[in-house]
Amino acid sequence: MADGLELLITNGEFAGRRYAVGPGGLRLGRSSSNDVCIKDEELSRNHCLFEAAGDTGLRVTDLASANGTLLNGREIGLDPQPLYVGDCIEVGNTVLKVIGNGPVQISPVDLGLGASGEQKPGARKRRAPAANVLWIVAIVTLLAAIGVVLFVPRDSGEAPTKSVADEVPVVNEVYYEKVEADSNGIFRYELRLSDDGVLTVSVDDVPKNDRRFTKSEPLGEKARAELNEILSFERIGELDSEYVGPEPDPPALDSRELKVVYSTQSRTVRVVNTQEPEAFRAVREKLEAFSKNQLGVWAIQYSREKLVALAEEAVALGHVKWEDRDVNHGNLFAAVSAYREALFYLETVNPKPACADEARQGLEAATAELDKRYADQRFTVDKALNQAHWEEARSELAVLLEMVPDRDDDRHREAAAKLIDVERRMKGGK
Repeated sequence: MADGLELLITNGEFAGRRYAVGPGGLRLGRSSSNDVCIKDEELSRNHCLFEAAGDTGLRVTDLASANGTLLNGREIGLDPQPLYVGDCIEVGNTVLKVIGNGPVQISPVDLGLGASGEQKPGARKRRAPAANVLWIVAIVTLLAAIGVVLFVPRDSGEAPTKSVADEVPVVNEVYYEKVEADSNGIFRYELRLSDDGVLTVSVDDVPKNDRRFTKSEPLGEKARAELNEILSFERIGELDSEYVGPEPDPPALDSRELKVVYSTQSRTVRVVNTQEPEAFRAVREKLEAFSKNQLGVWAIQYSREKLVALAEEAVALGHVKWEDRDVNHGNLFAAVSAYREALFYLETVNPKPACADEARQGLEAATAELDKRYADQRFTVDKALNQAHWEEARSELAVLLEMVPDRDDDRHREAAAKLIDVERRMKGGK
């Protein structure tokens, strides 16, 4: 990083934000792949690059942009230009200023009073007057600021204004891609959060499994807060930018890439053909679970093979619970849940594997048997309640709760309410 120097946006959509230039440079443009992404039609997709360089500490290079990059009102062309403290860089509708501790270059101010028709080759004449006016205004503003510092009493009794440096980085955009590829096909899972708060997940599982779909949902304030917690700058900032292993034989690709654009800067982490660090794995799993919960499609982040394997495990568990249905009151409910889970895994899988029919048949049989046993047990409970046999009613209600242990199930709620009433009556009778 260029010691002591930063870029402060003084005019434009992101006015007030400032950026440090790291070892890899700081690229600015309209594309979301840039370190600083500004949605301005006057910007090129990749407009300019800021880098640490030489004695000045920073330099700027125009990346062959359509509308050019202006330095202190003059277009810089394609050659890298050194930057000094106080320099102003204009790109589209955005103006950046070099701030910090570093060398200052005192340059004569061009007031545009030279002979008419004289113009630096490659400069855009339409911008020069406006840029010069801005330069004059900047000097006047600087003098006014010095006056305020010298003559306004320091002890004003007002709380100090929070600086941009104290701002907690907030997640603005997210891009996450997972790719698993070999000679048989490619599974690709992509997650995007746009700057307008819309979460989109896409899956391509081809060509072996013709499985493609996309789903989007705007995020509310609570969901955005949760995402900020998952992708906190402290958590992502502790990771390296790349973890790359050797290419396997036969050739295959196992890749994870995460890019987060914060309110003050951006971070990108890539993990390719190597074991992912524990800190990255924890973030990735939370992010995938977040997308599952927000979009209501749990299976989106898994390949067909993984989903089929999970479904087969669930069917096997369902068979075990069905066989032991007389051992424990809750086993029938467990069998129903396991068969439903298997079908849930297979929701987006086509064509369906053989275990799908086993899951459907098992679910039908287990559900019918559970309904019958629940009805018989409820009749026993109601009989004890009608006869005011409270001890018996309490015991039989406990069986009902074991038969349907899910607290969100209406049958469980009904039995629990009746049990509370029975226990109240028993206490009242003592």
